[in-house]
Amino acid sequence: MKVFTDFYNLYLTKGMTPGQVIARRPEWKSLWYDAPDGQYGRPAAFYQQLQALNLGEFWQKVSAPVLVIHGSADEVMSRADSEAIAQIVNQLHPGRARYMEIEGMSHGFTVKGRFYDPLVAAVLGWMKEQLQ
Repeated sequence: MKVFTDFYNLYLTKGMTPGQVIARRPEWKSLWYDAPDGQYGRPAAFYQQLQALNLGEFWQKVSAPVLVIHGSADEVMSRADSEAIAQIVNQLHPGRARYMEIEGMSHGFTVKGRFYDPLVAAVLGWMKEQLQ
């Protein structure tokens, strides 16, 4: 775990691409599972810029209604991350955020490889509630 933490420190905090990290520490090659210049189809700079943000602080400033949708099969964001967004918004603006968990849904809103159609009705229903 320490090596994984060190890898991500060089990548996200120190501004190296994953390929540069592996070039510096070739024994870590087995840790990396994605492209040498990015992750999940995005350039390394995207994740480095995201890492530099205080997302909790930004969510504290949101006063608009928020629907946080998380799938139990999400491979990118944890349930705790998603629940934290709703908690942060509700802390300063009680009742403004709602957390919704969809069993078996991925980060891309799919269940068993197909878009989860019931999500559309759920989101539209939530939006209509906000207009009342």
